[in-house]
Amino acid sequence: MKHLIILIILLCTSTMQAQLLEKLGKSAERAAERTIERRVEKETTKSTDRVLDTVVKAPKKKQKRKKKRKARRNKNEEIYIIGGPKKDSIQ
Repeated sequence: MKHLIILIILLCTSTMQAQLLEKLGKSAERAAERTIERRVEKETTKSTDRVLDTVVKAPKKKQKRKKKRKARRNKNEEIYIIGGPKKDSIQ
C-alpha cells in the first residue's frame, strides 16, 4: 500500500515537473524571439538613418560637383562662333 502511494506521488510530481519545464521552455522561446526582433529593429533603424543621411547630404555634393564641372568647362573650352574661332582665341 505504501509503495503504491509513493508511486502515485512520484508520477504526479514528474508530470508537474514536465509541465513546469514546458512552460519554462515556451517563455525562454518567447524571450529569444523578442530579443531577435529588437536587434533586427535596431539594425534596420541604423541602416535607414544612414541612408537618409546620405540622401540629405547628396544634393550638397551634387551642387559642388556642378560648380566644379562648370569651372573646368569654362577654363578648358574654346568658344567657337559659326564660321570659325572667336577672334580672342586666334593667335
